Amino acid sequence: MNLMIKFHIYMSSIHESGRSLRHIDVNLLVALDLLTRERSVTRAAEQAGVTQSAMSHTLRRLRELFDDPLLVRGRGGMVLTPRAEALAVPLRGGLTSLARAVAQPDPFDPRNARRAFRIVSPDLFDVLVLPDLLRRVGAEAPGIDLAVVPMPSSLSDGLETGEIDLAIHPVLLDPQPFELGTTVDPHLKARTLFRDSLRCFVRHDHALQQEGRKLSLRVYTKLRHILVSPSGRGSGVVDRLLEARGLERRIALRVPSFSAALAIVAESDLVLTAPASLEQHVSASALSSHAPPLPLPKHAVTMLWHPRFTEDAPHRWLRDLLVEVTGVIPALPSSRPPAGAR
Repeated sequence: MNLMIKFHIYMSSIHESGRSLRHIDVNLLVALDLLTRERSVTRAAEQAGVTQSAMSHTLRRLRELFDDPLLVRGRGGMVLTPRAEALAVPLRGGLTSLARAVAQPDPFDPRNARRAFRIVSPDLFDVLVLPDLLRRVGAEAPGIDLAVVPMPSSLSDGLETGEIDLAIHPVLLDPQPFELGTTVDPHLKARTLFRDSLRCFVRHDHALQQEGRKLSLRVYTKLRHILVSPSGRGSGVVDRLLEARGLERRIALRVPSFSAALAIVAESDLVLTAPASLEQHVSASALSSHAPPLPLPKHAVTMLWHPRFTEDAPHRWLRDLLVEVTGVIPALPSSRPPAGAR
């Protein structure tokens, strides 16, 4: 038989089964299971915690439903009709599967769990957090794996379906006439992990260091800059703020990641304007940092997830672990974010 025809027949049978089940009270099926087990209205009523009269009424409803007596009197008591005999085993198996499906899951134990989490995150987060996160996971949950995956075409759909477990997203804190990137679905859950500001990084023996020059706005716009731009196009936050002042800077190089930018700055005269939190990951012998010569917006790094996973124990464990790991990242003087949603 053609595979598509088989599939059509299968789907049709599923549809027909669902349509017939819509007219059946599941409590009746539970009662029928008890009656076929006990073969006694009295004992079935005791097992169900109802009166014998109520169980007798249920049996009458079952007989009408199946158009069959189901249980009849015999020499040694009640006996099953052939229809009831045919129903007994598959009904018991179906109810057992249903009970397992709706039962409270076993408590999540990270020490014995085996699963993989998929995270969408920017390169900055990977540099700052992933090494520590991986160490914690390896120590506390050796059977759990992590995967950093590309941004899907629809972030909301990816989080809702479970294709992605978490998304890490930067958000500007200061009011600005522009955004940092993807618009976030307001129905998603969010929690701020840490807040950050911007610093200007140069190599340790840059001319600025040798001459003891202050990084003024005039000097800043004369220097050559490196911009982290995953798409390789467009301007950055700094460029838009300079433009508002009638100024511009020269972007001599664009790279897709902060890790590449830091390595290049250490070996060149380029200036990198990047999150201040990167200072804890660079060697003073390789790079030094300066306060930017103009007010720049602060930002927060948040994690996003779909509401349907809020109470999922493994998901909650990962979110709590991320909060702990990012707790060591130096916060801005304005203090750490409140606990918020979990």
